[in-house]
Amino acid sequence: MNCKRCISVFFAALIPYVVLVFDGSHAVVATDTLLPGQSISGSEILVSKNGIFELGFFSPSPGGTKHYLGIQYKNLVDTRPAKFWMGNKIPITSFPNATLYIAAGELFIEELGSVLWTSGPTTNGSDSAVAVLLDDGNFVVEDQSNHSKVIWQSFDHPADALLPGARLGLDMATGNNISLTLYKSPYNCSLVIDQSRKMGFVMAIDGHDYFGTFPAGMVTQEEGSSVQLNHPENPNDIEFMRLSTGQVSLLRYVNNATITGWEPRWSYPSSCKISAFCCGAFGVCTSRGTCACIDGFSPHDPNEWELGHFVSGCSRVTPSDCQGGISTDSFILLDNLQGLPDNPQNTRQKTSEDCKAACLSQCYCVAYSYRDSGCMIWYDVLLNLTLGNTTLDTKIYMRVGSHGKGWREHIQLVMLVIGSLVVALLVMLVLFWLYKRSLRQTQVEGFLSVYSYAQLKRATRNFSDKLGEGGFGSVFKGTVAGPSSVAVKRLKGIRHRDKQFRAEVQTIGMIQHTNLVRLLGFCTEGTKRLLVYEYMPNGSLDSHLFSEATSTLSWRLRRRIAIGIAKGLAYLHEECRDCIIHCDIKPENILLDAEFCPKIADFGMAKLLGRDINAALTTLRGTIGYLAPEWVYGHAITHKADVYSFGVVLFELISGRRTTRSMRSGNHRYFPLYAAAKVNEGDVLCLLDGRLRGDGNVKELDVICRVACWCIQDEEIHRPSMGQVVRMLEGVVEVELPPIPTSFQNIMDDDDSGICSAQG
Repeated sequence: MNCKRCISVFFAALIPYVVLVFDGSHAVVATDTLLPGQSISGSEILVSKNGIFELGFFSPSPGGTKHYLGIQYKNLVDTRPAKFWMGNKIPITSFPNATLYIAAGELFIEELGSVLWTSGPTTNGSDSAVAVLLDDGNFVVEDQSNHSKVIWQSFDHPADALLPGARLGLDMATGNNISLTLYKSPYNCSLVIDQSRKMGFVMAIDGHDYFGTFPAGMVTQEEGSSVQLNHPENPNDIEFMRLSTGQVSLLRYVNNATITGWEPRWSYPSSCKISAFCCGAFGVCTSRGTCACIDGFSPHDPNEWELGHFVSGCSRVTPSDCQGGISTDSFILLDNLQGLPDNPQNTRQKTSEDCKAACLSQCYCVAYSYRDSGCMIWYDVLLNLTLGNTTLDTKIYMRVGSHGKGWREHIQLVMLVIGSLVVALLVMLVLFWLYKRSLRQTQVEGFLSVYSYAQLKRATRNFSDKLGEGGFGSVFKGTVAGPSSVAVKRLKGIRHRDKQFRAEVQTIGMIQHTNLVRLLGFCTEGTKRLLVYEYMPNGSLDSHLFSEATSTLSWRLRRRIAIGIAKGLAYLHEECRDCIIHCDIKPENILLDAEFCPKIADFGMAKLLGRDINAALTTLRGTIGYLAPEWVYGHAITHKADVYSFGVVLFELISGRRTTRSMRSGNHRYFPLYAAAKVNEGDVLCLLDGRLRGDGNVKELDVICRVACWCIQDEEIHRPSMGQVVRMLEGVVEVELPPIPTSFQNIMDDDDSGICSAQG
């Protein structure tokens, strides 16, 4: 036991017993002060005298396994975005065994006897110093005999949030420069005041600086060396300032008949500049803060854009003519972007022409840029595009369809020849439109079109071109609104039809994402139930993995598909208003568009959970072989059930084989069992689909195998969230070696021979 801890124990014998009361799940220490020798542990908390703030070990999300020392508003309905962390935000994994205490003027956090964090040694500390949670939310260490003598305070360590009364900038007393820093983010983001400009600040994101001005609620101090956040004019208002990825906001708590939660009073940057992702694929955020399409593209859904929703993004005006890597596409220059789009891929090309040729040779390459640092290529889509003046070299070349001069001249000639027929043609078109209008019954409900059964019967040529068939119905190819191809699902089965129909419409009808199949409309006429989706020309993933009739997917393409599926599930679990559990993730429900971008389909079994609900009991649903253990045992289901299914799909992407089928040799009969063993042995290359003949990135393969093993852990608490999976697959975070699931260990034997030969 260290000396300071001895002092703590000594004073404990001198302090009267501290009264505890229970408040929900927390034991409340009936005081706002932590005296020498006292401590709070586990769920115990300190409460400020005015009852507004509480200090303790909190988790950022309900049911989270990691806790941190922090302060939050007490008794608010929604406190999730309003936790104020201190120190280095050290994670505490053994929450019941965590202890906060004070000794010799210094705060300590211990976990199982180990010191995780201290407030730091002080030159003016004393054995009589106490820690007090003040009424403004500031946690201070002060001299018990002289309360004006502050030894340490949480306001000097604001992490990513600022309470009224706290300040940013240079502290003349200590010489420290107080700033906001964003924790637990894929980006490095910080905010400091700009002393060269009155009321100015600098937001640094991954090495790039953005300049802004604080709102009127901030006041300068000490000749502009610092700024302080004022208390609201109305003493009943609750406000604080928060730094998030690429944005700083002043938030006010609202609790009325229409909304309960935090609303921004001021944000920088504003509108779509908060995140250009809201403009969708190939959409760009303009200097006015509005969304537009880049040259050569137009809104994918004009009606949606007119309503102010842009998630569907933009589509090419002229389709790409790329086939088999041969293309006559052209490029246009984008030279007024504020920074580069997300997720560039570095290549080895030495010249700009070689970089251009490399992009043209790959049909799913959409743009390239060549700078002194080398060649960068973007695949599938461009996201996070923002127009604006910048000193950075952000010229990129965007791929568009081919436009030959002969084609233009031919069109001009045709227009001259038919000029005399324009009036007559217009009359015919008007008459035809009036006739079609009398037959058309299509209505619009929100973003979804409502079709008649007769329309869909004509669109599918009497349901003649069947694309596939599942447990709930058959899917047919059709054409609506001119040349647009669609997939029409005709549901069957009296008992399940209405329930499954409502599930799909309610679930996918209100969400939009690049990696989710888009529902265009539906039909409810008599007993007929049909759903109309966007058409996926490359079919389902299983036809490419398990069929010899299709070409073999390359390793690069498999990895892109894995990341795309993960992003779609992360959106369902973490970004929708309600958490949506798909419940039936398998290759048959992963569709591929013309550029092999994966899209999750078939939401007939989906389960919606409110954000305040962690799990739900439900009837068994899904497909054998992809079901998490909790399904089988009848336990409550969470979004981690989808994570398990995704792990099984990863194994099938890696191996090109059904995980539930028997091996052709060897004693073990379940492929994930072999894979888990091989991952722990460090021998992952033999798990790769034999058709690839070893043509795969071993480092990427090892990461995906590890992620798959983490996803299929028996206990859902040991599985990562899909947001964590995305960061693992993209290489943002390291992936530790996973343990072999207990259920696998129970059926393993000593002979694991034959796996590599079985792959051949």
